[in-house]
Amino acid sequence: MSQISKVFLIEDDVVTTFLIKTLMEKLSFASEIFTYPNGAEALTALQSSEQLPELLFLDLNMPIMDGWQFLDTIQTITPISQIPIYILTSSIDPSDKSKSLSFPNVKGYLVKPLGAKDLHQIQTSRF
Repeated sequence: MSQISKVFLIEDDVVTTFLIKTLMEKLSFASEIFTYPNGAEALTALQSSEQLPELLFLDLNMPIMDGWQFLDTIQTITPISQIPIYILTSSIDPSDKSKSLSFPNVKGYLVKPLGAKDLHQIQTSRF
């Protein structure tokens, strides 16, 4: 199983961010893991990045720019709109899942907490 080169984790909760990043590091999930507390900061980083991430994890409920606004914004920005995204949320609302999967680059909907099994499945499927 090959390691993912670069991952963006867009999550506003510092404890959740710490736990997910630690799990990813422990499992050697990605060579580089970058974290952002909202969609606006992640978008700025994406637009100025020389090498785009291979994968994004996106929370839906965040301040400044939430996950929905982020998804809407990137749809017209190539090649950012091509990056595979996994929604990572506490929402169990079926309408949120359905809405998220209507975006072509959303590859999955994961309800927190993220586990080793989730990361293994993502890594083996190679989105």
